[in-house]
Amino acid sequence: MSEEEVVKATVTFDGPLNDLQQKINEYEATIKEQAERLDKRLGDISKLQVAVHNFFKDQFDGGDDEITVHRDEANELLGEIGADLLQQEFEGTVTITYTFTVKAESVEDAEEKVKNAVGSLEYSIDADADDEYSEESIEVEF
Repeated sequence: MSEEEVVKATVTFDGPLNDLQQKINEYEATIKEQAERLDKRLGDISKLQVAVHNFFKDQFDGGDDEITVHRDEANELLGEIGADLLQQEFEGTVTITYTFTVKAESVEDAEEKVKNAVGSLEYSIDADADDEYSEESIEVEF
């Protein structure tokens, strides 16, 4: 019998053998999918390694044994590799001056009205979870 005369046959099993073949096919598909994900991750890691290597290579091109990296330079690298940027804390004070006229029975009542009005003002500060704000004091002068 020549190769051209060979007839291929497909045998289908019902029952446990068919279920087993389905499971094997599912596992093969899962393994293939995971291998593709792993290949992509390895490619991502390779890109990160190149970016970090080039960053430090550029820093050491002057021939020095030590380097100083400024925050903006480090943030440029971190941004390139998709990492969180370095931040620093800034502390300050805001002084707001209000001019007002208030009618009251006494200076104390007028002061209380002004403090209540100013104390209930809302702040529109876009705060991150790590930011802190506090109201130091409200001073009223007449």
